[in-house]
Amino acid sequence: MNKIVISGYYGFANAGDEAMLTSIVRALRGVQPEIDLTVISGNPAETSAKHKVKSIYRFNFFKIYSAVKNADMLLSGGGSLLQDVTSLRSLFYYLFIILMGKMAGKKVMLYSHGIGPIRNTLARKLTRIVCSKADLITVRDADSQTELLKMGLSGRNIIVTADSVLALPVADKTIGQKILQNAGIDINRPVLGISVRPWANDINCFKVIAAALKQFKSEHDAQIVLLPLQYPADLKSCAAVNSFLKDEKDIYFLDSAYNTEEFLSLIGNFKLLLGMRLHALVFAAVMKVPLLAISYDPKVDAFVNTAGGVLAGSVDDIKKEQLVNVLKAAWCKPPVVQNERMEQLRSKAQLNLERTFALLRGEE
Repeated sequence: MNKIVISGYYGFANAGDEAMLTSIVRALRGVQPEIDLTVISGNPAETSAKHKVKSIYRFNFFKIYSAVKNADMLLSGGGSLLQDVTSLRSLFYYLFIILMGKMAGKKVMLYSHGIGPIRNTLARKLTRIVCSKADLITVRDADSQTELLKMGLSGRNIIVTADSVLALPVADKTIGQKILQNAGIDINRPVLGISVRPWANDINCFKVIAAALKQFKSEHDAQIVLLPLQYPADLKSCAAVNSFLKDEKDIYFLDSAYNTEEFLSLIGNFKLLLGMRLHALVFAAVMKVPLLAISYDPKVDAFVNTAGGVLAGSVDDIKKEQLVNVLKAAWCKPPVVQNERMEQLRSKAQLNLERTFALLRGEE
């Protein structure tokens, strides 16, 4: 039985990061049911209860080092951990945890990471130094690989896979149907899902989205569901869009917290998803729901291009007319290429798991 310590942005009610942890834990246990997993978390009690793992508070460095010292591997668990847009402090924290794994003499793997943007010169240098010590790096897109190569990494231990969440199975839609029905939504009528997040100067973007939705609704029989992906961080953003639609009928705001299975099931009942957060789009891809993206970060563009989704604009320059046209086109004729690419991405996502156990066996 192997012992693995998993590091990531866990315990903060971010649907994307929680889904990544769900996918990692499920995948590891699928191969080795009794595997010993310890997760570094901002809310250890919640993480432990939700994922049935051991958990350590993210700033209890003594306990973290002790756990890593007694493990076979430190797994840096994916997502946009290595970037300095959120803060330099966050980037330095995750680099320190990676370095701690090597200081403890353990195998270290970066699992399905999205790298960058990292703009600070010192941060780029430190990222190169620390990541070069990792035994294996899997990245979720080619842009992330390119970014690491630009920093000066050799590329010898860098493998392009796909977002780990894409390996999750399709969820049972009845769970989402019950949630929708309890909110007064008619599940026999088509639903357009909207997922927005806070960002700089986002109010103008939200006004444009609302104006486009009004025009779209005037021509199509659609119920609109606002779904926050990070709770409670996205509540204010969804409420802002909702406020611009207050005179419209068939607008629903799901303001509760949901787990990964519930999010997948809910989105699986949408005819179409318009999303900002990356993992709202990933959930749609898993559930084979056509996705439209409003980009705030290169990682969104990278995923949309890879998954065969449609980019409706960026948060800084979104246009009402363009958004209306994109909504109409996808609503009337869902893109076929997305589902074709999803199967390819699912196979690539499985490589993360295969490479993990190969590294544990000393085959990397």
